[in-house]
Amino acid sequence: MASAQRPILCQKVTTMLQGNSFSIGDRLPGERRLAEMFNTSRNTIREVLCNLETMGYLEIREKSGCYLKSKDGRMSWEMLRKRKSLAANRQLIETLMFVAPRLAKAEASRLSPKDIKKLEAATAKLGEAIINFDLPTVSREYIAFFLTLAKVSGNDYLILLMKELAVASQNLTHAGTGLSEVQIDSLFAYHVELFNALRTASRNRPTSLPSAAWKRSTSSSCRKTSQSRPP
Repeated sequence: MASAQRPILCQKVTTMLQGNSFSIGDRLPGERRLAEMFNTSRNTIREVLCNLETMGYLEIREKSGCYLKSKDGRMSWEMLRKRKSLAANRQLIETLMFVAPRLAKAEASRLSPKDIKKLEAATAKLGEAIINFDLPTVSREYIAFFLTLAKVSGNDYLILLMKELAVASQNLTHAGTGLSEVQIDSLFAYHVELFNALRTASRNRPTSLPSAAWKRSTSSSCRKTSQSRPP
């Protein structure tokens, strides 16, 4: 029973900490008092407090008690997946801007015909989404393109990063908000250029990837998105 209570109690205690009753640095009531407040045992509340310390909310000081360390806790993928704001969308684009150019350049010569077909399919879906101005799909297919490159690299961290970005993009309320049709068209023109360069490189012909164009288009997108307001 106690183990089943813990996730619910964690949420209840977290809600209490995020309210107006506590400020950063405040000492929490003792275990006995918390157990009474939440109608549970001291052992269970102790486990909950330890969990909240691991999550970054609390600091447990020996022979002193528990103190509120943060109302937000430690950032995790689970928390990022739930974000829906324009700021979250901007940060997602910035993450792609930092990672994608180097990833494309590193894996260009290692792409197989099968990989090229996957990239071509993602590019086609991206184009269709742009024609329909389906901005959430634009985000999803754009990340799918770079997820394929990450899988070619065999780097588990990159693969997980791209998968998490894909999940996060699906939850964004304002995915793509603030990008004009001109900017979307410019981004797609770059994307086609990048795909053609990757296809050429995969055939072992020397080519240069359009990294400068990528930086210009994504930087412009980030600036525009950060200045937008929800509809």
